[in-house]
Amino acid sequence: MILFDRVSFCYNEKDETSFIIKEVSFTLKKGLINGLIGKNGCGKSTIARMIVGLLEPTDGEIIFKDENTENNPYYFSGMIFQNPDNQIVGTTIGDDIAFGLENLNLPTENIQQLVNKAASLFGFENMLDMPVSKLSGGQKQMLCIASVLVLEPSWIIFDEPTSHLDPWTRKEFWNIIEFLIKQSNTGIIVISQLPDDINHFNNICILNEGKIIFNDSYQNFTSISQLPNGLVFPENIMINRYLK
Repeated sequence: MILFDRVSFCYNEKDETSFIIKEVSFTLKKGLINGLIGKNGCGKSTIARMIVGLLEPTDGEIIFKDENTENNPYYFSGMIFQNPDNQIVGTTIGDDIAFGLENLNLPTENIQQLVNKAASLFGFENMLDMPVSKLSGGQKQMLCIASVLVLEPSWIIFDEPTSHLDPWTRKEFWNIIEFLIKQSNTGIIVISQLPDDINHFNNICILNEGKIIFNDSYQNFTSISQLPNGLVFPENIMINRYLK
């Protein structure tokens, strides 16, 4: 579980208008797809960067509870950024998946076994020598996921993960997320404001003007009368309301 305890963040402590996050308190639990939604600039990515350690809170504390890192003490959380080209570092599929493992100085034999295992989840097992430049946008996004997943992180954060995917690849992405929830002990956080993505969330946090205004189940989310400007309910929720 990840607990935010009155966490604030600003880029300039002397400027009151620079506060992006304002004393937010909420929890994120494993076994669920935790969705973080809000309009552009509300602080979603700032929260994600604090979780993975790229930023430190100005005030408050982020507490990681009940985490068993005994089997993998090297890596706690990973983040998949919106643009895959900003994250891929290898020239081939195999090189990119192996990059993080090589930085951990693991034996070559172990690295190859882990690379093959991760590649097979995404259909890359016979494509390890393929240049990354030949991949589609959706394939690059999947490669980024494989390159983080191979490190067996305790949590993975996805920042607008489906924005570059076509409908078929998007369906494949959510199948992989469901697999991670059921077959591994990986915590999942997805940042998105796309209505179709919201339907896949089990728990939803709504961030507005630097504050959490909702943190509850998808079922209770469907009962909200109004969303902040810039957010739209999924079409199925709107249809059900119209029929009622």
